[in-house]
Amino acid sequence: MPVHTHPPSPPPSALLLLLLLLTALLHLGLCFYVPDSGPLLWLGDQVRERHLYTESQRRGLFLEMSPDGQVTGSAAQTPHSVLELRSVRPGDTVIRARLSSLYLCVDRTGHLTGQRQYTESDCTFREVILEDGYTRFLSMHHGLPVSLAPKPGKQGLRFSRFLPLRCSLSEERVLATQQTPEALDLDSGDPLGMGLGSLLSPAFSLDT
Repeated sequence: MPVHTHPPSPPPSALLLLLLLLTALLHLGLCFYVPDSGPLLWLGDQVRERHLYTESQRRGLFLEMSPDGQVTGSAAQTPHSVLELRSVRPGDTVIRARLSSLYLCVDRTGHLTGQRQYTESDCTFREVILEDGYTRFLSMHHGLPVSLAPKPGKQGLRFSRFLPLRCSLSEERVLATQQTPEALDLDSGDPLGMGLGSLLSPAFSLDT
């Protein structure tokens, strides 16, 4: 009649060694965790939702972009002045309107427009923080500042210093102003207005 034997139990020293090994591996895994509160991590994919406020001695304005691409100034925060600022490189920023998804762009004359397709030369700005806490956004390609002045230019710095302010509007009010989708041009080769350029545009995500 066969005799069933149980495998010998590991000695206490082996169990202790195994426990220490598991503890060391767990500790090693936790060492790779990087908290998202580091001061330099905002230079990555984080999107800042802001209103850009500028002022003169007589009036203050918030930069806003309408769905038709016009860039104007509003005396108060509006759903069309809610902007998403994303740093694509240290010091270089892309600005996009939240409601219309239009990119803020500037041409060689300093004229501001909202464009559906992103182009790096016209729609990327050097973000310069001034000593007084204001910020200037300079066109990388044209060297001109973002300005709400009627005649912007290298010499005209009026309405070109901005304070990025947090949104004070309710989420319900912003969502209530969502634009009505435009009619599709079915005869166009690009009925959705996507464009190849949009494939290379910076990805915006508030979840990062």
